[in-house]
Amino acid sequence: MSSRQQVMNRIVLALVGAALAVSASIANADEERHAGTSVQLWSVKDQVSEDIRGTLEDLADMGFDGIELAGNLGEFTGEPEAFKAYLNSLGLEVSGAHVGVDQFNDANFADTIELYRTLGVDRLIVPMDARAWDPKRIDDLIADLNRIAEQLKPYGMKTGYHNHHREFDSYKDTTFWDYLADNTADDVLLQLDVGWTYFAGKDPAEVIERYRSRIETVHFKAQMTRYADIRDQAQAAAGADNPFGEFGVIFQHNQKAADSSDTHQPLIGQDSLDWQAIIEALEGEGVPVWYVVEQEIYPNDMPPMKAVEVSMDGLQDELNNN
Repeated sequence: MSSRQQVMNRIVLALVGAALAVSASIANADEERHAGTSVQLWSVKDQVSEDIRGTLEDLADMGFDGIELAGNLGEFTGEPEAFKAYLNSLGLEVSGAHVGVDQFNDANFADTIELYRTLGVDRLIVPMDARAWDPKRIDDLIADLNRIAEQLKPYGMKTGYHNHHREFDSYKDTTFWDYLADNTADDVLLQLDVGWTYFAGKDPAEVIERYRSRIETVHFKAQMTRYADIRDQAQAAAGADNPFGEFGVIFQHNQKAADSSDTHQPLIGQDSLDWQAIIEALEGEGVPVWYVVEQEIYPNDMPPMKAVEVSMDGLQDELNNN
């Protein structure tokens, strides 16, 4: 082989090596921005109450990296050390917890901190608050979130807010969600629920891109219907003084839609969301994100654990195709 050919071979090998290194670097960066996949335990709340040990074992076997707490520790209630030890034995982490604003008041704050420090949880997310879509009270909620964020800083913890659909109602030339985001501190997390965002008529990927720097956990919830299709019926049933009442109508509507459809289901990969766009938005620059699978509708009497498993498998397919 001539010296010229040897030089050319070295150049080719160097270029191939560089290309492989860049490809590996990109893959590693994407993996680093996906902190793991967890499941909101509300999805299997009855199973948690009946047999939390077996439920957690089954979830670990499905491939989940962690769980998000919803207040119920089943037989481990009052025994956070034992619960943490059991999670460790299964290789499960806690990606966060849903904690109501009342748990941060003067009477409950110390106990709340002790519980979640013991469990190793540093993201305490407010799951819902009707003030978030009330023009007369949203500023009170914002003040509470900013106060809680400051109170949690010495403990290395953060708070945040989780949306449903009404947060995307119009308010002051924007939406309640944007108003809340604009008026809370940057360290107040925004836990986007992509299913409820789609239901509200918004593009989850676009919302993620705008607030990516404040997103550390996202609820991966399948959805197949829109609020616009049932708005009048839901709000009429709720009544002006009972904003939570419309959720019953919505869940009945969504359950009926799931039971009667042969093509779409509220299961990840079988629904109406553009999961590839959502995943790509989350892979943008920002802190690592936990993908939190949550199931609220169980089509055709599908057992909750089975529905969670189907959605988990659907998510894995979407990640593999990304």
